[in-house]
Amino acid sequence: MNPNYTTIITPLDPGRVDACRKYLRDNAEPRLAGDLIECRPLFRFDKIAGLHFCSFVILDEDGEFAPSLVFEATFDGSREDFLDELLEVASEGMHEVYRHCTDYPFSGPAAPRLIEEYLANHDVGANTFFSGSPGRTVGQILGENLLRRDILTFLSKRCQPGNAIPARPAGFLDEVRRHVIRGRDDNRWAEQAAPVPWEIRQRSGIVAAAIIAAFVAVCATGIAVGALFGWGPFVLYGHIVRAFEQVSHIGASISNFMVSRFPWIASHITIEPAILHILIALTGVWLIVRVFELFLTSWTKNPHDQLFINRFPLQIAVIVRYALIVFLVGSVVLAIISGMTAARSAGNAVQYGFWSIVWRLIVVGLILAVLNYSATSLKLAVQIRPYSAVRENVRRLLLDLLTFAMVVVTAVGVLLVARHIPFAVSEQIATIARSIVFAILVTVAYGLIGILAFYAIGLLIFGLIRALEVSDKRNFSEPAELIARARENARKYAREEGGINRYQNHLASITTVKPGFIRCWLLRLALFVINLLSRFWFNRGELGGIPTILSARWVMIDGGKRLLFLDNYGGAWESYLNEFIDLAAVKGLNAIWSNTFVSADGKSYGFPASKFLFWKGAQAEQPFKAYVRQSQVETIAWYSAYPTLSVININASTELRQSLFEPLSDGDIDAIFRSL
Repeated sequence: MNPNYTTIITPLDPGRVDACRKYLRDNAEPRLAGDLIECRPLFRFDKIAGLHFCSFVILDEDGEFAPSLVFEATFDGSREDFLDELLEVASEGMHEVYRHCTDYPFSGPAAPRLIEEYLANHDVGANTFFSGSPGRTVGQILGENLLRRDILTFLSKRCQPGNAIPARPAGFLDEVRRHVIRGRDDNRWAEQAAPVPWEIRQRSGIVAAAIIAAFVAVCATGIAVGALFGWGPFVLYGHIVRAFEQVSHIGASISNFMVSRFPWIASHITIEPAILHILIALTGVWLIVRVFELFLTSWTKNPHDQLFINRFPLQIAVIVRYALIVFLVGSVVLAIISGMTAARSAGNAVQYGFWSIVWRLIVVGLILAVLNYSATSLKLAVQIRPYSAVRENVRRLLLDLLTFAMVVVTAVGVLLVARHIPFAVSEQIATIARSIVFAILVTVAYGLIGILAFYAIGLLIFGLIRALEVSDKRNFSEPAELIARARENARKYAREEGGINRYQNHLASITTVKPGFIRCWLLRLALFVINLLSRFWFNRGELGGIPTILSARWVMIDGGKRLLFLDNYGGAWESYLNEFIDLAAVKGLNAIWSNTFVSADGKSYGFPASKFLFWKGAQAEQPFKAYVRQSQVETIAWYSAYPTLSVININASTELRQSLFEPLSDGDIDAIFRSL
């Protein structure tokens, strides 16, 4: 069961904003009691068993936007059950808070169903929601953390000097199972494996389905584009054949050069010259594309320098390289078919004897073994000692060439065996193989056309985005000017890293969406994509490489005119934002907030300038942090059911519980105990 959430936004009476804020500070904000949170009498959030996090935030009046009260919560179970429990344990407190709102039911606590309906009607949900520990209930998180402590305590006592200890790690694991889990009634629940959400269980299948769906989409687009030019399957295959004929001239020149230098090669070639020349030419083209790709890849390893100008052609090069690999494989298959029939006709005897074939297959096997050993050595070399950029590119190129050589040598082995197949059977195989090659080459060609069509459209869209980014420089002030406002913004984050926020913190941010349909569309698209990725890909404790987000949501409010961001995270604010800057998440961050701006002293300040939506932007560290501080809203009251735990702690405890009754090697058991 994944955590559920609610984001309730209600309009405040402009004359009672300060009174509401004071009431929340005095009555809703929990207090610190050791490492625990002590809730106030009127807001016993700790009595709600399934409540992970909740907070109260006030959005002050801002131009056309009236003041409003935001209550957000992350919880287990349904929203209806949560609101029932909330109004049961905090009925008086919620009534006093929402009395400050303009449309609160007059009957108040006398009609609790009206209050629940009122809250539900003001729930705006979220455009994007992320959980760092999906599938974990509050009870499971707390229970697994206590179980981890019990195991650690047991092992600490068990390993005291003078105690006899098991000879193998498996002995320790058996004792943990016997004494800590089965020997204690309050821990016996850990014998059962924790339920895992289907999105995590089927993660690989979902990715495979997404790839297949994407391939079908690009092929359909390719077919549609081909139809505009009258390129049906057979017409397109004819174009492929003619393209092969054109490149075969290059292959013929290379082949003739090689034969003139090494005449003995000619006597061992049984492939039709035309197909051989195509194979040679495609290999040469693939090699050129691969070298170009490696050059672009090594342009820089610094994520701050990975710009559209080299990423776009790099992606095109990768796509073309993979398409060439398919065409190469098709050429190899055609070469095998050609070799099966070139030196024989109906009734002809096989050229080589049985033992001659065996000897040649042994040679092929030895060559494959040598090639595989060389490839493995190249793979392991970088594990021992990192290479420089140039040596790394050479290593990767050699690895590709060795892989290709293994394919060619394997094809030779198949050809040697195929020569012993009866002619009638070989003809049937050749006919089927030609049909398969035809289907694959045409499908890949349509896919390549579709991908290039999408990239052409993407190029136009990115050109439009870049034009908007250039115009933003004229319409919005530089966010670097906000750095001087740090002292004025201090009140917004006074609670951070102290009191109940020593280990976990809360961030509330409100920004205005830049005007125009395109900006709104880009923001909604970015939030939609990130929401999908959060659910189906980033569901193992990190979002774009960031392992500190406990729970986060993005909500477009006020008819899509503003963006509200509410985030529960672990650690310090500075280090948290540095993770956004330094890791892959910066592209998603830019895709969202580059469509927004903040206001101060009558001026509008844009997000740090991005390039082509994804690049630069938040990588301007100080302007980015100043922008976040300006957008930040004071968190008035905040609650966490497990305020001392991080995402890593929570997920590590779950992994420990899951592994206790699995078959494990001594090395796996040792790794588990060392992780404690």
